[in-house]
Amino acid sequence: MNSLTKNTQSEETLLSLIHHAFPHAVCTGIEELTEGYFNVAYKISLEHAPSCILKIAPPKDALVMSYEKNIMMSEVLAMHTVKEQSDVPAAKVLFYDDTLSLIHAPYFFMEILEGASFHSILSSLSPDVQSALRTEAGTLNRKINCIKGSKFGYLGQPSLQGNDWFQVFSNMIKLAFSDGERLSIDLKISKKQLFENLERSKELFDDIKTPVLVHWDLWDGNIFVKDNQITGLIDWERSLWADPLMEVGFRTYGSDRDFYKGYGIERLSEKEYLRALWYDVYTMLLVSQECDYRQYDTRDMYHWATGHLIDKFEELHRIIPSTQVIK
Repeated sequence: MNSLTKNTQSEETLLSLIHHAFPHAVCTGIEELTEGYFNVAYKISLEHAPSCILKIAPPKDALVMSYEKNIMMSEVLAMHTVKEQSDVPAAKVLFYDDTLSLIHAPYFFMEILEGASFHSILSSLSPDVQSALRTEAGTLNRKINCIKGSKFGYLGQPSLQGNDWFQVFSNMIKLAFSDGERLSIDLKISKKQLFENLERSKELFDDIKTPVLVHWDLWDGNIFVKDNQITGLIDWERSLWADPLMEVGFRTYGSDRDFYKGYGIERLSEKEYLRALWYDVYTMLLVSQECDYRQYDTRDMYHWATGHLIDKFEELHRIIPSTQVIK
């Protein structure tokens, strides 16, 4: 996917980054990886050092959404945290540089995971294998959500973190609308009505007292598979301390029973389902803006996301009548 935020670099610059990280290694190949949407990534083949993946953040002056600020810091912090506090398979960070001394963006090198993305090989796998992998993903996601933090919010933005999940989440939605207004993006729903419903839903969020690590982007493209088993999880950049129901496996527009089985639950309660709906709305508020911020080649993502946004916003509005406060 072509994207304005992909900070593509010349071979000369890439070689300077490689030499800075691995001064005794010899680079024998550089291949751009094209599945991602936000950061540019390269597969680096080396002699006298392990071959690895290089990820480069957008340029320092790139126009990004509020939640995307310091996103590479979030990814590196999440990967270190997962390595230190769980047995969830995540790539090891080999070198991280946020000094902006060589290029005007942070970058890091990480080890290469074995296998291929679940998304890329999905059609070659039997239904039984697909089911088993989704169950395994649910089990791993539960382990991620067992890692506890001290405050709610995005890992790379301490100034926006807080002790009250409802307040932090409300601010995240406010920032999403501000981002849309900055580029005059038609988000298709009423901001006033949304915040009225959010205030009426406040008590839904009272159950969330402990911040836990949430990957938040664990779709098939970020799950690596080899020999019908998961070898690792990638793209931790959107990680945050939050409610586990923000995870992809709990999205209400595509319920995944195998994920639920692996996670260890049968279904969501009424209150949990409503919170999941709110996270659907927030997610689609962000995805609806990607085309404009990143200048994708088509508007397909915008139309897909705003369609879901309208549907989930209307579902919430039906469930939360204007005279009702949810207990």
